[in-house]
Amino acid sequence: MEFAIYSRKSKQTGKGESIENQILICKKYIEARFGTKHQIHIFSEEGVSAKNKERPQFQNMLLWAQQKKLDYIVCYRLDRISRNVGDFAQLVEQLSKWNIAFICVQEQFDTATPTGRAMMYMASVFAQLERETIAERVKDNMMHLAKKGYWLGGTPPLGFISKRAVEKEHSFCYLEQNEFEMMTAKKIYMLFLEYCSVSAVKRKLEEEKIFSRQNKPFSLIGIKEILSNPVYCHADEQAREYFLKQKATVTFSKEECSDIYGLLAYNKRNYAKKSAPRQKIEHWIVAKGKQKAIVTGKQWIAVQNILQRNKPNTQQQKTENEYALLSGILYCQKCGSKMQAKKRRNQQKGIVFDYICKAKLQKKCTMQNLSGNQTDEKTEKLLLQYISEKNCFDEIYKKYQNNTFSQEIKQCQKGILHCQRQKENYIALLGEQKANDILIKEVNQKLMQLQNQQNMLQKTKTLLQQNQWLQTDTISFFSLWKELSIKQKQEAIRFLIKKGIWTGEEVWYYL
Repeated sequence: MEFAIYSRKSKQTGKGESIENQILICKKYIEARFGTKHQIHIFSEEGVSAKNKERPQFQNMLLWAQQKKLDYIVCYRLDRISRNVGDFAQLVEQLSKWNIAFICVQEQFDTATPTGRAMMYMASVFAQLERETIAERVKDNMMHLAKKGYWLGGTPPLGFISKRAVEKEHSFCYLEQNEFEMMTAKKIYMLFLEYCSVSAVKRKLEEEKIFSRQNKPFSLIGIKEILSNPVYCHADEQAREYFLKQKATVTFSKEECSDIYGLLAYNKRNYAKKSAPRQKIEHWIVAKGKQKAIVTGKQWIAVQNILQRNKPNTQQQKTENEYALLSGILYCQKCGSKMQAKKRRNQQKGIVFDYICKAKLQKKCTMQNLSGNQTDEKTEKLLLQYISEKNCFDEIYKKYQNNTFSQEIKQCQKGILHCQRQKENYIALLGEQKANDILIKEVNQKLMQLQNQQNMLQKTKTLLQQNQWLQTDTISFFSLWKELSIKQKQEAIRFLIKKGIWTGEEVWYYL
């Protein structure tokens, strides 16, 4: 029989069973119960959490299971696989469909039996309950600090410094204004309300030689962070109502609102995930701080609305380079990482490159490199041969043509929405500022230009929609393929191939 042993450790510490010990215990269990004449495959990971299933070796093991190469999956403890009841239940159900049993050595669970499946579900529920209880205690502690208006530490925002004080034998920090820096923060808000554009604010700051703490030009991200930080906003009624509508947890009452002191937002980022991504406002805890604010709730909300209008709807997936056909869709079977196209050194004629496992570049994988030029050439031949033998060109080309038209239509729609947002920004500008005749004239001219551009994009979109469903039977796919650029071929291959796996000997394609 074919066995897979999965071992995992969150951090490289001395606590808990090491990966080596987990594997050894699982091997002894297999030998004691099933004998020694079996094939055992090892999938191990260190420094990763079980909070979700997006783990390279775990996904690699599931790929083997999907291909029905395994009979049993064995792990040392249940929480090595998952701490989430929903994820675990889905995993057990999927393994059952593939006729693969799951064994947990420590808890003595075996999904090959009904009793084992029931006990395993119960253990998974308790593991998740423990995790959620810890998270609840952390949130309660954060709520206590928020009600006091304490600053939790870290680098203070532009315009503030951190001060330490003692209250009833407890030490805490709070924010205090730095008047020199605060002038810059006020300037950023004033410029944005005038120009309604982060890029315009950046240009104006550079023209006036206004720089950051590090004496460098402000970045677009840095300016946006300042504009979206509620620390500058009064803790007034408008701000309170705004955050309540956004389903945030607000710790101060209507009677406690202030036109002097600002807000503090806690739990803004999810530090449980890599790179600590910003959380949705509904997860925030918003409190009245001890620092003085510089903009009213009405002004701050207007800034957030403009930022939201200027935000692009979607970002098209881009390939990683302009010379490798399988860029972005080829993966390493050994560790599950992407295979990165890398040019060879000292090239004299043309581009010669290899596909190299990204984890190998970080010295975390030993997968051998794959010749990029030969692989791309072979992939092209296999695709053309497949299309020819299956006689499925008409269907594929029609889908590809409709997909291409759809992308162009989306670009037109994006341009139309951009024009509309710009028009709304200019109209809002007239409403926020004391308009004079010169300003009204300039705004009207700009509105006319935007309207003309919007009309032209709308006509183009209409023509594309009319031609979207035209069928083309006369174009030869093989002659068309030769005329395509590398970028176009990449798009076509992404349309036809979902994923490629490099095993070390050959590439498996998933259409």
